[in-house]
Amino acid sequence: MKPLICTNKMKVFSIYFCLGTVAALVFLSCYRQALAQAGRNVASSRRTTVLPLNVRFSEDTTKRKPLLGSKNLQEAEKILTKDKVELYDSGVFQKIESLAPDPSPARIVILLDNSATLQTDVKKLAAVPAAFAPEIYEGDKVMVIGYDLKPEVVTDFTDKPEDLQNTLSLLRKTDTPHLFDALDVVMEDVLRPQVGYSKRVVVLVSDGLDRDSKVKFDKIFSTLQDENITVYAIQVKDRTRGALRKDGPKPVDCLEQLTIGTGGKIYSVDGDIKQAVKEICDELRNERYQLTYYPEGINPINKRHLLLTSFDSSVVVRLKGFHPPHRF
Repeated sequence: MKPLICTNKMKVFSIYFCLGTVAALVFLSCYRQALAQAGRNVASSRRTTVLPLNVRFSEDTTKRKPLLGSKNLQEAEKILTKDKVELYDSGVFQKIESLAPDPSPARIVILLDNSATLQTDVKKLAAVPAAFAPEIYEGDKVMVIGYDLKPEVVTDFTDKPEDLQNTLSLLRKTDTPHLFDALDVVMEDVLRPQVGYSKRVVVLVSDGLDRDSKVKFDKIFSTLQDENITVYAIQVKDRTRGALRKDGPKPVDCLEQLTIGTGGKIYSVDGDIKQAVKEICDELRNERYQLTYYPEGINPINKRHLLLTSFDSSVVVRLKGFHPPHRF
């Protein structure tokens, strides 16, 4: 058998073939971008989208049974089904693939503002993790993190009541609050590795003030929404008295956007903390559903507002306000 000899003609053909392949790939990429910018459906917008929902039955409280146990879970599946709601993504009607209760365990991070000028004391801060001790369900785990210039772990993920009840001696008040940096660390180092859990939650005890974080509000807000992290807030009195911020929203607006935008709620630190924590835990276990759909006819590079309506007037649904832009 003779060795294969590469002639000049073959070299030229190979060069033209490679150039043609590159040109085709470039054209395909540009074509996909053009489709996306025109708002047409492309493969990237066809990825499965899962939305966590909090569902409350405002009239018939007998329907609010724990989702644990096969009997109650079957009853919950019959109460709210995909044919009883309509979903709109960017104003475009979407076909719902599935809608079902989510009885899975939660991973909860309590993020405490440790800064010196926060308008509450350490004892009030410690009361929040302590209130979780009798309320978490089997399989749930809670981590406690305090932050000022940087976040520090107070208690690692635990389901032991004594760990959550004994945080007072581990807390302090010092320095200034880098809230957005703390949220970024919680997202990247704590909650992102917990991707196998559909219920990933931040309970933020703060007035919403951030001073000079490297991470900007819009970035961390988009990340929380993109990862389906739900933020609840135990709100402390605003130490700035409504002052404008040059690098982010006012503290009160910050908490509103973080909670409403991710499907969470705001409670007051001066209210009944035990009742607030009980409502959060009951909501996560008894009122949590998952909705799945494949986006059609939308532009994934734009911010996409979400609307879910129910044909049952007794059903109150809460979900994140919108999807953040998806960059190719």
